[in-house]
Amino acid sequence: MININPRLLLIAVLFALIGKVARAQIAFVEDQDIDKKKANLAGRKPLYSPARCPKHQLLYPGDQQKQNDWVCDCAPATLYYPETDGCYPAYRQGPCEPGQMLVLYKEKIIPECVRNPCNRDGHFMIRDTCYEFGNTKNDENPCPYKEATFVLGVNPFNLMVDCVKLSVQLETRISDTPETAPPEYYIELAEKCSRGSRLLAQGKCA
Repeated sequence: MININPRLLLIAVLFALIGKVARAQIAFVEDQDIDKKKANLAGRKPLYSPARCPKHQLLYPGDQQKQNDWVCDCAPATLYYPETDGCYPAYRQGPCEPGQMLVLYKEKIIPECVRNPCNRDGHFMIRDTCYEFGNTKNDENPCPYKEATFVLGVNPFNLMVDCVKLSVQLETRISDTPETAPPEYYIELAEKCSRGSRLLAQGKCA
């Protein structure tokens, strides 16, 4: 019978746990260059970190260059809904009742639940026809430039439904099952405190 030293066993278990926690806290920026004005003053860039931020949020850098100077805020093309303290994709059901969608009207800070004429989540009506967001099928895609993969989506600059180019997904460099940032996150366009964001709605941005 093999005699195992309890102290060595405990140390091995602790190292395994520490390694697992540390790996879960790692986050990476997208490979492509991000416009300098989208990064903070110290050049740090937003991260996709599902271990630290709730769903539909990114980890945004502050300007103090401190380890804890990072905040979770809504990803581009998503909206902050104060009643649930969460972020949701624009023009989707999100926290709304079935048959409704979450929208943010111009000059407003708080989004509202309104009736979706299509009565189907993820669909939007254009000239009496309902189209599905992100659908790449030619006969079901209302956008021009289909060969360049333009699909119906939400413009991250103005939060309006528009024809947008499919984003490249982000993959982490760790774990057997890498996390991927959903295409609608538009990490390369991420700006802290943009219109519809959690921080702006809470009055923390000038």
